[in-house]
Amino acid sequence: MMKIVSTIIIVGLLLPGVAWAQSPSSILPLLTGAYAPAEGGCEAAAAAFIYVEDKGLGANKTAGKVLAVKQEGNSFVLDVLWIEAGSDESDGDRDTVKIDVKDDRSFYFTNTASKRTLMRWCS
Repeated sequence: MMKIVSTIIIVGLLLPGVAWAQSPSSILPLLTGAYAPAEGGCEAAAAAFIYVEDKGLGANKTAGKVLAVKQEGNSFVLDVLWIEAGSDESDGDRDTVKIDVKDDRSFYFTNTASKRTLMRWCS
């Protein structure tokens, strides 16, 4: 009986850690989740957030479908189709995004509309 109780307690202590674990993105060597500018932190305006997903990017209510990825050392150049919520792909805007990976929880983000910004993981 003592072994069963001990096993239940150990499993109960391990599971919360598993639930909080983040997986790496399949397009970049980064953890999935929300990233915000290092200067403003995670309390920055919502417009500053970049969401790294399993196979794509996001920003606010805009999904970024990654059409192609080219790796150059620790830099990744992504051909992205941004699609606003409620729109379809024919209304999307093509964009070139450059991500310079610093580590698995931070990167420099640059695209056609923004300058190079250090983004840190918030999730």
